[in-house]
Amino acid sequence: MAQVPTPVEPVDPGQQLWETTEEITMDRVRRYARVSGDRNAIHIDAAAAAAAGLSAPIAHGLLILGIVVRHADDWVRDRGGRITGCDTRFVRPVYLGDEPVTLYVTAHLVGAGHIAATASVLDADGSTQRAILRPIRISYSDGRPDDVSADRQPRG
Repeated sequence: MAQVPTPVEPVDPGQQLWETTEEITMDRVRRYARVSGDRNAIHIDAAAAAAAGLSAPIAHGLLILGIVVRHADDWVRDRGGRITGCDTRFVRPVYLGDEPVTLYVTAHLVGAGHIAATASVLDADGSTQRAILRPIRISYSDGRPDDVSADRQPRG
C-alpha cells in the first residue's frame, strides 16, 4: 500500500528552516576518503597539500555538500517530500588542522519547492564566518503526484 505523504506545513518565503553546526575532523575526512574512493592525498597529507599549493589538507567538497544536502533531505522527508535537485559552486576550501573545523549550516525557504542553504566555516571563537559554498539552491517536491514546482528551479 502506498504511503500518504505528510502535508507540508505552511512556511513563508524567507523563513529560516534550520541552522546547525557540524564538526569536520581529519578522521571524518579519512573515513570519507575510504568510503568514497577519493583518496587524493591533498585531503589527508600536509606535504601533498603543500605540493599542490595549499596551506593545509582540505576536506572533500562533496563531503561538505553531502552534509548540507543531508540536512535538507531530513527537513523535506519529514514533510513527505523528496529532493529533486541542487546547484552550488565552491568558493573556498575547508582547511583541516589538528583541531576540528566547525561548519555552520543554515537554510531558508525561497518559495514553493525551493530552499537556499549556506555553509560557512566558523572561527575558533565562533564569531566569524567564511562562506565555503555559494548559496546552495535545493529544489524539492512535496510528494503529491501533481507537484511539478520543483522541476522549475529559479536561476540567479
